[in-house]
Amino acid sequence: MLQTIEFNVNNKLLTREELDAYDPAAESWQKQFARRYTHHGELNGILNHVENVDQTVYSKFAVSITPYVAQLMDRDDPQCPIRRQYLPTFAEETRPGFATMLDQLGEEGDTVPGTSIVHRYPRRVLFLVSNTCATLCRFCTRKRMVSQPSGSVHKDAIEQSIDYIAANTQIQDVLLSGGDPLAFTDDRLDEILGEIRRRAPHVRFLRLGTRMIVQLPTRITPELCALLEKHRVQMVNTHINHPKEITPLLRARVKMLQKAGIMMGLQTVCLKGVNDDVEVMRELFLQAIEMGIRPYYVYSTDMVEGAHHFIVPYHRMLELYEGLRGWISGPAVPTFIVDGLGGLGKLPIIPSYVREEELPDGSGTTVKCRNYAGRTVEMPGLGRGYALPTRSN
Repeated sequence: MLQTIEFNVNNKLLTREELDAYDPAAESWQKQFARRYTHHGELNGILNHVENVDQTVYSKFAVSITPYVAQLMDRDDPQCPIRRQYLPTFAEETRPGFATMLDQLGEEGDTVPGTSIVHRYPRRVLFLVSNTCATLCRFCTRKRMVSQPSGSVHKDAIEQSIDYIAANTQIQDVLLSGGDPLAFTDDRLDEILGEIRRRAPHVRFLRLGTRMIVQLPTRITPELCALLEKHRVQMVNTHINHPKEITPLLRARVKMLQKAGIMMGLQTVCLKGVNDDVEVMRELFLQAIEMGIRPYYVYSTDMVEGAHHFIVPYHRMLELYEGLRGWISGPAVPTFIVDGLGGLGKLPIIPSYVREEELPDGSGTTVKCRNYAGRTVEMPGLGRGYALPTRSN
């Protein structure tokens, strides 16, 4: 029996015709934010073959999709890479044969009491300022707080976090994340960034992590760019997983940030059925570098509850890396990463292009090299125990 759900349809675009006619750039980002779809049933008039998942999915992780993101979804194909990232599926209700958890990265263990600061590395901190996003990714690593009322970051925690940064002069790098920092109003962002710059002059690198650029590009406004420039935010890291997410509107708003002198970095999650394909990744990273966004990390899917069906095996991630290095421009090749369970940190996945081997006679080692095309060469001069020839008289 199908579930009967009552929806709040105020401001919602409930037919494909309404959605296709909608211009996201024609109204403020706040108004589009209010139009978000918050139940898969609201999309039945827009998309075909929407999976009718059980309501228990919502008890663990909410649904939230902007009209702009819905416009990118293929009307008929359930395997559309945009649909897969944002629509709930029955797979979230199943259990994998390996352990998953809500705080798989051990962030809570590294959180400073009374604050929302995750202090894992000596000179840099993660500052979680919000539990709200424009659109909710089904593979979200912070399901324990994102969309959850209990995960809300209170004003007191934000103030104590700034106190902590100000008091610890060894902190040089602060990353604002969440949730999404750009879910705040400009005024609230101005307060937070201004306090960090005023009270913590030792912070040399101030950056934001946001996916709102991709989910709601109109959040990037001249006023926001001026605010970020005013507080010397040096970098904005965004998150794009598929070339289909790169649109003319996105490109235009990225250019606005760059004109404000802000570096742009790209983080991507390796997702089964979305981007675990060499050609897809090549196109994604080449388009990013064309926009002036430097591909930074490709993460393995975290072992978070409800995301196991997205996990790409380690051997396949190695194959994807091999399909990039040497085949596309060097600056377009990101570092592939496993984020270790329990707070182990970011661990690079690197194929073996250069290896050292013991010489048969035990006198030292030689170095054997392989390039992207499979050509090999031996370089004994890089080995241990190699002796330069003596000069003869």
